[in-house]
Order: sequence, then C-alpha cells, then structure tokens
Amino acid sequence: MYALYRGGGPERCVAGIVIAMVLLDPAVHIVTPLEYSALDPGHLVIDLAGWLALVAVALRANRFWPLCVASLQTIALVAHVTRMLDVTIHPKAYMIMQIASSYPLLVLLMVGTICHQKRLKAIGIDRSWRT
Repeated sequence: MYALYRGGGPERCVAGIVIAMVLLDPAVHIVTPLEYSALDPGHLVIDLAGWLALVAVALRANRFWPLCVASLQTIALVAHVTRMLDVTIHPKAYMIMQIASSYPLLVLLMVGTICHQKRLKAIGIDRSWRT
C-alpha cells in the first residue's frame, strides 16, 4: 500500500500487479485445487501474466529495481517449468520455488519506493519512465 500512495509510476504499477496476483489466487482455487504434487495450471497462468507485466514495467521504467523484481518472478516460472520437465521433484521444493521469491519482491518494491521519495526530497523530481 505504501508504494500505491508514495511511489512513482513504476512503483504504483508493480504494486498493482502484485495486488492483482494476490486477488486472483483465491479465484484460481475455485477452479483448480491447491496442489503441489502436480503442475498447478492456475498459478502458472497467474505467474506468467505477472511476469509479462513486470518485464514490461522493467523495460520502460527509469529505475533499476524493476529488473530485479522481474528476475525474482522468473524463479516462479522456472518452478513450473521444472515441474513440467521433472515430475519427481518434491512437492515442497515446487512450493518453495513458487512462493519464496515473492518476499524479496515486496522488499524491493518498498526499497524502490523509499528511494523514489529520497530522490524527490533531494532534487524535487524523479522521472518515472524512459522516453
């Protein structure tokens, strides 16, 4: 929520993407059960859509941290690819690969918002997007 209120364009976009992914999660579980012993198609779709949106922000943003956020989201996609290629992967490993990268992602979003606020205070302007 901090990024929505105090962030620039990239911070607000990433916050919106994260919120959309969180809100879509329960909706997916209405259609597909939460299961880590097989490929989770619902989370695959959410993670792929989130990754595409985060990469789009990273390519346009006048910031470095969105590239790191997109890289973290890549870990979740690798989890799905790993599950597709190796069905013997332990379900806990699949779960950890899907979930673990989301926590540093949130930390980067917060740090990016703090840095945006510092730049605004120091120089009065902080361009959000590349031209």
